[in-house]
Amino acid sequence: MKGFIVAGISSGGRRLWLVFGLVTWLTSGSAVAADAAGCLADELGRLLTSPQIGKMRVGVRVVCLEDPRPRVVYDLNPDEPLKPASTQKILTTAAVFALLPADFKFRTVLARRGDDLVVIGSGDPAIGDPQLARAARESITAVFHRWADKLKAAGVTRATGDLLLDDYIFEQRFINASWTTQFKDQMERWYCAPVGGLNFNDNCVDIVVRPGGGVGSPAQVTLIPTTPYVKLANTCKTAAKGEPAIRRTVGETVTVSVSGSVSRPGSSSSPLSLTVGDPGLFFASTLRTVLAAEGIAIDGATRRARVRLADNSIPRDLEIVAVHEQTLPDVIQRCNKNSQNMFAETLLKTVGAYAGTTTDRPRIGSYETGRQVLEQFLRRIGVADEGCVIDDGSGLSHSNRTTAAVQAGVLTYMDRHPRQEEWIATLAEPGADGTIKRRLRELSGRVFAKTGHIKDVSALAGYVFGPDGRRYAFSILCNDTSRSRMSSNALQDAICRKLATWEGPLTTASSQ
Repeated sequence: MKGFIVAGISSGGRRLWLVFGLVTWLTSGSAVAADAAGCLADELGRLLTSPQIGKMRVGVRVVCLEDPRPRVVYDLNPDEPLKPASTQKILTTAAVFALLPADFKFRTVLARRGDDLVVIGSGDPAIGDPQLARAARESITAVFHRWADKLKAAGVTRATGDLLLDDYIFEQRFINASWTTQFKDQMERWYCAPVGGLNFNDNCVDIVVRPGGGVGSPAQVTLIPTTPYVKLANTCKTAAKGEPAIRRTVGETVTVSVSGSVSRPGSSSSPLSLTVGDPGLFFASTLRTVLAAEGIAIDGATRRARVRLADNSIPRDLEIVAVHEQTLPDVIQRCNKNSQNMFAETLLKTVGAYAGTTTDRPRIGSYETGRQVLEQFLRRIGVADEGCVIDDGSGLSHSNRTTAAVQAGVLTYMDRHPRQEEWIATLAEPGADGTIKRRLRELSGRVFAKTGHIKDVSALAGYVFGPDGRRYAFSILCNDTSRSRMSSNALQDAICRKLATWEGPLTTASSQ
């Protein structure tokens, strides 16, 4: 009997729960490989027994999906718990895809209650996301401008009360506890962004530093968005050479300090994204700034308030001004193709909030409820495995553990899902988009996969479309990559190329 460990963090330390579940299909083995040449299993075995691999730990499972039933054609350490890095997103997003209704939408509500303006969050990670905004050919603040239009259409040009934020759909712990120790010197980087019930611009402020008018003049620093929540301290000067130093300090507000120098020749205007401290306050401050620019003043303060009822439904006495809706497939695509950690953490809390409930009466989304729902999903589809650990939704945490068998099992399950094509389209495609755009270009349209990279970890998992209609689900987990003389990416790519071009038998007759 196999189980699944779900990790939770509390002030008293790490809590571990062990929930047992049977693996019902895709039976495992230590190795499925052939003794004789001439089969796919043997060819994969040759790649994976190269002395160049050294002491790198590798877990692999390859499943042929075109047989009458899915069949494992190659295994190497398929049940060894390994760090998945961002391939953890496959588990998170598969659960969201499978458990939430096909028509699920994030709904962020702007309403009036007496003299107050009220914003009720749903956990939507996509409001103000720069990439989605570019795709829609609009600014990151476009939603707020549309809200301003709705207010003015309702005759509102001034709110004499407060701006109330209800972001309690999610817990008020914005950061995964493991990250604060594992990445304590990197918490300002975009990949460590916090997660709240209200989110904006990936919960980051973007900084652009350009030279001033001449040597010795102050550098030009632009913050995107411009909001009182983010303060700027600029001592950076224009110089013949030099690089600016950018730091951020988080308190009740965020202070961005820019020092050093920036040179005119070759100076870059590419933005640097730094995380904010409180997603809800960042959202509210930006909203107030946009409304003020549109001629709508709010006299009172910004404060949090529980506006939803005890069952988390929205009160009927609110005067709804506007509702912003965001579809789930676009969010999952952004998460998987571009490996957007903040989106993945939001999705983990989203299944914790909405799975098993009616979408208008969710519970509180938290790391704990998200882990529980994800574990239950894996157990239900028969792939929960002893020794695996769920710590976050994105795979950033070094505390996560999964197996190649678990990942291949989830991919196989999703291949049979009614929305299979929509699911596969959320994964990156070589030569086209996402994190493998520059890998395996010759296999565009034949490989759809999720990459994963953290320190000493590299992973790739997804689907390969081979000749003669063959299709494969695969998981390749590489840990201790620094102990190998072979590039883990090169190994993963070689396996994908073999799957995409192999026309011979899958295994020898004796191993079938």
